[in-house]
Formats: sequence, C-alpha cells, structure tokens
Amino acid sequence: MALEFLKKFDFKRSKELIGVDIGTTSIKMCVLKNSKEGFTIECIDCKSFDEDLLSDGCIINNAFLADELKGMVSRNNIKTREAACALSSYSVISKKVAMPFLREEELESSISAEVESVIPFPLKDIYYSYYVIGVAEDKQDMMEVQIVAAKKEIVDGYMAAFNMAGLNLQLVDVDIFCLTNLIETAYAPKESSVVVADIGASVTNIAIMKEDRIEFTREILVGGQYLTSQIEKSTTLTHQEAEAMKVGGASGDSEISSLFEDFIYNISSEISKTINFYTSTKTRERIDKVYLTGGTSLLPGLKATIEDNTKVDVEYIDPFLCVNEGADKLETYEGFRGSIAVALYLSSRAVDVIGL
Repeated sequence: MALEFLKKFDFKRSKELIGVDIGTTSIKMCVLKNSKEGFTIECIDCKSFDEDLLSDGCIINNAFLADELKGMVSRNNIKTREAACALSSYSVISKKVAMPFLREEELESSISAEVESVIPFPLKDIYYSYYVIGVAEDKQDMMEVQIVAAKKEIVDGYMAAFNMAGLNLQLVDVDIFCLTNLIETAYAPKESSVVVADIGASVTNIAIMKEDRIEFTREILVGGQYLTSQIEKSTTLTHQEAEAMKVGGASGDSEISSLFEDFIYNISSEISKTINFYTSTKTRERIDKVYLTGGTSLLPGLKATIEDNTKVDVEYIDPFLCVNEGADKLETYEGFRGSIAVALYLSSRAVDVIGL
C-alpha cells in the first residue's frame, strides 16, 4: 500500500525512480534499473549527519536537505529527476474500517466520511489515501479498508525540499509499508504471521503481517540515538566518538558494556511484549519469524537476544533478494544491506508509478 498523495500531478515519465529514505540522522538513496531480467542496481548511497534532519516527522531545514539531496544526485551522476520518498510511520495515522461492498467510484465518493470518523484532524489539514484490503475478517458481508493520513504540513515540507533540489516527487509512501511489501515480494510468507522490526536512530517501528495483510503496528520512540547519548553521558567522548563506539560495539569497559546490554535488552523486550500482546488477542496465531532492518539492528548481540526473548527465529531483511545482480557487484554494496531496504523498495515502485 502507498500513500499516493501526489498521483494527481502529471509528471514527466521516466524509466527510473530515485528512492529516498530520509531518517532522523541520515539519507539513504537508491536507483534501480528495470529490464526483462529484473532489477539491477544503478546506484546506492547513504549519508549520515550529526544533527537531526527531522522533528516529529517534519523536515527541520528544507534548504539544507535540498542541498544534500542535490549533492547526492550529482555525486552519483543520477540522470533521472523523478523521486519517491517515505514518511515515518509515527508521523502518519493508519486505521482500518469495515464498509459495505462498493464499486470503486462509490467508494471514492463516500470514503471522506469514513476518514472524518477515524482521523482526528480536519480534512482540510490532511492528505489521505485508502486501500481495499479484502473481506473483513469478522464481518463477511463487509469489506475492510485501510485508511492512512498525514498532516499537510509534513507532506508539503517534503514536496518543497524535493522541489528545491530539482526533483519531482512522484509518490509518498510509509516506511513500514515499504518494508512489509518488500518482505511479501522477497520472502512470500504464507499462513503464519511474521514480525518486521525497523530499528532506526530515534524510532523502532514494528509491524506484524500475515500473508499480504498488516495485522498490527506499533512505534517505540527509542532508537540508536538513545544509546549514543548514554555513552556520551558516561564518558568524555564527543558525539562523533560515542557514535563510532556504538557502531563498533561495546568496549572492555564494564560500564559501557552495561549500557549496550541494557539497550539491547530493552529493545528485545519491547519486541517480545508486542508479540505476546498480538498472540494473546489472536489465540490461533503464532509468529514464525522476526525480520530485522535499520542501522541499529546491526548492534552485536541484538539478534541473539531477540531470539532468546521471543523464542522465534530472527533474520535480517535482505533487500538484495529483489535484484538480479552478480555476487561481485553486491559485495561492493554489502555495507548498505542493513539500511537500504526502504529506499530500494521505493525505487522499485517505478514499475507501478510510471507503468513500465
């Protein structure tokens, strides 16, 4: 599902789409090329920043972000100017509603009333999109519709920044939807439920999906930045040095090791609580797999701790399962495997948006 807020615009068609994933402290960019043999990688890039790029989902400095986007496009010699981005799931509101079965034109004319009933903002202040999931599970004579809304100030900020960078923003998606769609494509989980956990700088997004349905989502407002700040407070290290220590793993210092252990335990406990809550409300359901992604998910010991706490197999999402590339080329992008999933999926949506 995508928040195609911008579909009403008539953009120039292109065979490629720049996938841009803007996190709290980083920009990830990917361009795929589509052919009869499948997708190949044109470029992948990532840039990290000491200062936050986002605050409560809003871009803090449009001009700064635009300059950085422009620089990344130029540095990678990207020719297309068509782009896609994703909002963080904590900055959107997602609701499921049951409605009578309607034809598409009838649904389009009546959906606004449903939006008003479940979204706590005036229609004039939001962009919204909807998607028919299928037959409602508990009401077989009704259809289930997913409604997703975002405040205009957030989306308009992205549009302004991309426009300043000379990019045409073709669509706006949501990060957790990108990940669940990628998993559906790459892993095709059937029958049982799986967990997707995106552990980023400031937020941990969790979704539970079964086949092509998102059953449950949760946002935990803790990410890798918290561990970095705790390391700073406990040492004389600068922010950059504390970040480097976090990425490198715990040192021999017992206090620093304790900070790592506490952080890892807290994240894994929240994932375990989410699973327990879901399975307690869905008595016949079981979780078969936990898929991890996001830069912070790579912390040494985190994967094993989650497996111990949840008693579920844990696997890192491999976005490169969606491309047809040789081992040598993929090896050059190995460092991006854990963080490029959203941007890669967004670039693959050129097939949907542009109609290749």
